[in-house]
Amino acid sequence: MLVLSRRETDLIRFPELGITIEFLKIKGNLVRVGVDAPIEIKVLRGELETADQQKLTKKILITDEDEHAVRNKLNSLSIAVAVAEKHLSSQRTQQAANVLARAIARLEKVDDVSAGRGETIEFSDGEKKPDCVRALLVEDVENERTMLTGFLRLHGIEVDAVDDGVKALEYLDANAKPDFILMDMGLPQLDGASTIRSIRKSPAFDPVEIFAISGDTAESVGIDTGKNRISHWFQKPLEPKALVERIRVASDQLKTDG
Repeated sequence: MLVLSRRETDLIRFPELGITIEFLKIKGNLVRVGVDAPIEIKVLRGELETADQQKLTKKILITDEDEHAVRNKLNSLSIAVAVAEKHLSSQRTQQAANVLARAIARLEKVDDVSAGRGETIEFSDGEKKPDCVRALLVEDVENERTMLTGFLRLHGIEVDAVDDGVKALEYLDANAKPDFILMDMGLPQLDGASTIRSIRKSPAFDPVEIFAISGDTAESVGIDTGKNRISHWFQKPLEPKALVERIRVASDQLKTDG
């Protein structure tokens, strides 16, 4: 540390940094100092620097709830981009623009960040074939459920969707078995892990492929993917095209085995 004795109006210069310090007034133990520095250099009193650092620390702290909301936002945006790309590949430019515009608008809504929900988007079904693949999507976030359902339909996959594990079990009890179940983990009444365990207790659903879609890992939700025959664990934010490709590969394998 360089220690100097200065009088009023004396200067200290840092020529390489473009900084000049001037002692404007000295009265007793109080010294008034002027600092001239380039605009890009931040100058703070010591106590303000500490307070400023505390503010920065607060800004970067993210709670588990915030992280979950952000992950849902990223997942919705990822699906929206995939849907828009699918529309563009079919020369449906306006539909692609509408999907992206709505996705961006939802991201800008502060209240939507905490809830992870928003307006729904309507999709036209893709061309269905007599032997098209059938899937059940279980997802509680409305935006994600609607967009992913639409994206799968654009790829010729017949999809029904529910928002909770209880409703999933009720659906399976009342309808023909789907070829695939796409299961979120963080569901409001009956979580995804418990729902999968219930499904696997019935031999009737042995042929059904189950894909997990979650921001959490299998270990963190406490489920054994091998024992419960979970074919693949998709981490959010989801890459929708990778999901469709997995479904197609598994579907072709089921037809071959059949």
